[in-house]
Amino acid sequence: MKCPKCGGEIGRFELSPNCKHCGANIFYSQQKTLLTRDAKKCELEYASFRIMVAKLKNAFVGGKLQILRIVAMICAIGAIMVPFATVRSTVSVIDAKFSFGALGIFNGFSDGTLGVIFNLREYIPSQVGLCLALLGLIVAIFLMGFGVFVALVLSFLNIQKSAKITRILSVIGGILCIGASVVSILTPSVMEKSGFLEGSLGAGSFLCLLVFVVIFILNHLIIKKNIRPEIKQVDLDRKALNKKVKSGEVSLDDLPLPVFETEEEKIARLKREAESKALAEKGKAGEDNGR
Repeated sequence: MKCPKCGGEIGRFELSPNCKHCGANIFYSQQKTLLTRDAKKCELEYASFRIMVAKLKNAFVGGKLQILRIVAMICAIGAIMVPFATVRSTVSVIDAKFSFGALGIFNGFSDGTLGVIFNLREYIPSQVGLCLALLGLIVAIFLMGFGVFVALVLSFLNIQKSAKITRILSVIGGILCIGASVVSILTPSVMEKSGFLEGSLGAGSFLCLLVFVVIFILNHLIIKKNIRPEIKQVDLDRKALNKKVKSGEVSLDDLPLPVFETEEEKIARLKREAESKALAEKGKAGEDNGR
């Protein structure tokens, strides 16, 4: 083995606790080397954690726009639950009522009501076709809303890209909502002529359109104001260097301690060292007085 301090060769059967070349205590020198290496590793790896915290904070609670964007997404979930339109049977032997909203679609599939209404397509194909069109639009709106939600959740990776994707999805969702609004408005008047079904207009499509407009505006402002996380350059340098250490391009033993240091960190470190030195000198003076 080699001395951890001077690098001198130490024989396998040399049992002295001190190095024969430099006289350093081998055990303590080795512990010091390991602790120094761990300190360098901690400094480099903790930078990635600070960067991630900065991105998360900026994406979700970094400002009013980010908080309002989360509120808008919660409102979007509520809006999709509100019926876009409601269809009910006017035939006494057919007891069916179906609401075109997220909750209504789920209930319609689970209790068979949707199947009963669609079985009337042989008698009123145009009315059932209108229901299918509205159902398809609602599913598409839900998918756009889900895409917006995913983009919001992943916004900590890159808030600018997330805002751009969300803005595009909100435009598509808004166009789908306008189409759903038109179909919802047509539903009551068309159903009245069928003799089998009657329809009533709901507020779901209008609420979803409003939410998509709000989401578009909020994300447009995020892009316009160029909102980005506040990350220190020194942490970016530490993260880049840590990748090189992990890949084996750079050795921890060749790096200084601290590896990188801002002026504020240097001042804080020197202050801690001065306090430790003063405390040690005070303790030594106390021991000398006691003698």
